[in-house]
Amino acid sequence: MRMTALQLLHQSMMQIGVDIQQFQITLGAANFDCLFSTRGAPLVLALTSRGLNPKFFKFEVTQGYSIREHFGEMYGDLLEVLKAGSNSKEKLRPKPFLEQLNSQLPQVAQAGWVASTAEIIRLRADITEDRNKPHFDTWIYWKDEKFKDAPSVENRQKTLELMGTDALKYSKEMKASSKWSATDLNRDWKTQKR
Repeated sequence: MRMTALQLLHQSMMQIGVDIQQFQITLGAANFDCLFSTRGAPLVLALTSRGLNPKFFKFEVTQGYSIREHFGEMYGDLLEVLKAGSNSKEKLRPKPFLEQLNSQLPQVAQAGWVASTAEIIRLRADITEDRNKPHFDTWIYWKDEKFKDAPSVENRQKTLELMGTDALKYSKEMKASSKWSATDLNRDWKTQKR
C-alpha cells in the first residue's frame, strides 16, 4: 500500500536536511515510538510499542513509498499489541491497518525529531551489534591486508543506521570500523576522523 504521509514526510526531511525522524503515534489503544529512516535502501519505518513489554515492528518502505500488505512473522505480535486490553476477536487486516497508520503519521519533519544514537538503538531491535554500546567512541583503522574484510557487515550496518550515509562512506573509504561505548563521551564521528 502506498504511504502518502511518508512521501510528504520524506520531502519535508530533505528540505531541512535530515535523514531520520523520531515521533509517537497511537493506533487504537496502542502507543508506539516510531523511527522513519531514509539512511538506507529500502527506507525503514520502525514501530516499537510502548509499555512494559515493548514489541518491535519493522516495515520496509519500497520505491513509491509502499509497504507490503503481508506482515509475515510479525502478524501475531502486532495483533497482540493492538488488541491488548480488548475483548475483540477481530482479525488484523493489513490494508485497513496500513491506512490507519498512514493517517497517523506526521507529514512535516522537525529538526528536534532527529533521534540520538541511543534512541535509535532502543527503537531498532534489528541492529544487533553491541546493543549495550549506543554511543560513538572513535574510529578503528584497518591497514593490515589480513583484515581485508574489516569493518564487518554488522559494523557497517550500525554505522549507517546510527550515523548516516556520510559516516558509512567514510568507514568504507578509510577502512575504519566505528567503535562504540556504553557511556556517552560526547564524541562526534566527524571530529574523530584522521
